[in-house]
Amino acid sequence: MPSRSKFILLLLVAAILALGANTRISSDQPIVNFRLPSFTPDGNRSWLVRGSEARYSNPEEIDIQGLNLSIFTGLPDGLVETLILSPSAQVRPRELQARGHDTIRVINDRFEATGSEWNYSLREKKVSIGKNVHVVLHTELKAILK
Repeated sequence: MPSRSKFILLLLVAAILALGANTRISSDQPIVNFRLPSFTPDGNRSWLVRGSEARYSNPEEIDIQGLNLSIFTGLPDGLVETLILSPSAQVRPRELQARGHDTIRVINDRFEATGSEWNYSLREKKVSIGKNVHVVLHTELKAILK
């Protein structure tokens, strides 16, 4: 009897493995309240991508609705350095890049910028805004007209 139980168990395991091999993850439904953190080699936060909805358009890119991208100092203090908001965006997590055709709002202690047709690279710490750019500086400009 023990050998028959083992045989049935092996058949059950084989059936489960066979079903699992043919199972695919469908990207038809969005991921709601999406969150994807990234960390420095030292284990400190570098950025946190959040969105009201997200879909994997391909293995390298995520389409996000309601983007809220927090960019951290990368230091143990865990402070947010810059915040990027956009109604929609595409994020490439491996490259630490985000981009969008829709509007963008970039907020930090030194300035606030808005526009559309934008790109952001965490490695370069660079935001490029292509259209309808508006910048408000929150810093004192000493002797700018001298």
